[in-house]
Amino acid sequence: MQTSLGMRQPGTYLAQLESLRGWAILLVVAFHYVGILIGAGGLPDTSPLWLRVAAAGNTGVTLFFVLSGFLLSLPFIQGLKDGQRIGMANFYSARVLRILPLYYLAVLVAWLFSFNTESALRALLFVPVGFEIFPFSVPWWSLCTEIQFYLLLPWAMLGLHFRSSRWLVILGGLLWLGLHLYFYSQPDWLANNKNTMLQSSLFGRGGAFVVGGLCSWFYLGRGFEWFGNAPGRVFVVSLIAFALLLALLQWYGLSGQKAALQNMPFYHDLEAIVWGGLLLCSLHLKVGIRWLFLNPLFSHFGTISYSLYLVHVPIQFYLIYPVKVGGAGLLDPRMLTAVAVSFLLSWLAAFLCYRFIERPCLRLKSHLPVIAGRFRGDPARA
Repeated sequence: MQTSLGMRQPGTYLAQLESLRGWAILLVVAFHYVGILIGAGGLPDTSPLWLRVAAAGNTGVTLFFVLSGFLLSLPFIQGLKDGQRIGMANFYSARVLRILPLYYLAVLVAWLFSFNTESALRALLFVPVGFEIFPFSVPWWSLCTEIQFYLLLPWAMLGLHFRSSRWLVILGGLLWLGLHLYFYSQPDWLANNKNTMLQSSLFGRGGAFVVGGLCSWFYLGRGFEWFGNAPGRVFVVSLIAFALLLALLQWYGLSGQKAALQNMPFYHDLEAIVWGGLLLCSLHLKVGIRWLFLNPLFSHFGTISYSLYLVHVPIQFYLIYPVKVGGAGLLDPRMLTAVAVSFLLSWLAAFLCYRFIERPCLRLKSHLPVIAGRFRGDPARA
């Protein structure tokens, strides 16, 4: 059951965010279609806007990171306000139920196709393996980054409860920010392929989680109510954010992945900020473009987004690449059929994975309590 925005309780279902998950996964799926069909280089200036956006669809991963930062920070920030302690064991148990069963099945399937035992074992430990088990391992890197965030978040939030450790957390955050800004301003560091793993880690992509966390802090404060008291203001801000996002995405699609990051090193941080603005706007929109954030189609894909994320790349590749090698052009009926069938099969596989693997685990996860206890005294004074 959805809780009204006025209550703003952590852990409650927010339908708008489910639709944003739908945005995220469809953008990622489109990005991989473009990668297989056209490649990762820049597009011609004559390319239509929709193709430019699709070529920048890896922004969906950034949106997933922002959503994780927002949703997982909510109970911790509320606990800071209320003096309550979030159960560490329950938090990690919930993350295990959410991530591991389906991911481990994906790794098992990849191993059965490749028999690359070494890479599969590293993947089970969430060590990034890149393209070593191609095409199955293509999306796994982001789960490694998510796990790094899961490991850090509870301890950082616990540190903020106490005066003795609060400054250590703040100094650690400032140190990360300084190093992040320094290294990302070095063209040689960005161009070095040896640094790809670090660039994709929490060190490189942590800005999106921070944006999500800041959005959750704003959402639980009085500023969010003030922001929503003027529907016209929310509508105008959402239009500006949407226009900025389109400008960023179409530029990225035209530039190509490597060139875009060389020319705008903090691109992923900028898109995360814009996504954070759209996230907050989506929770207050009443009219106008609200249907973009709350509709059955996007909500459905948001519900199965994790399953679809893990299954779609190998299905795309094994159905489309042979047709491409066979000489079929982009508008060839054989290619159009391969694209359509791959999407339908990806959706069917994701739906079945959600129905028989994800949903039972989510039911178990829903029974885990969030609050473990109350701190003695005022944690702000501890």
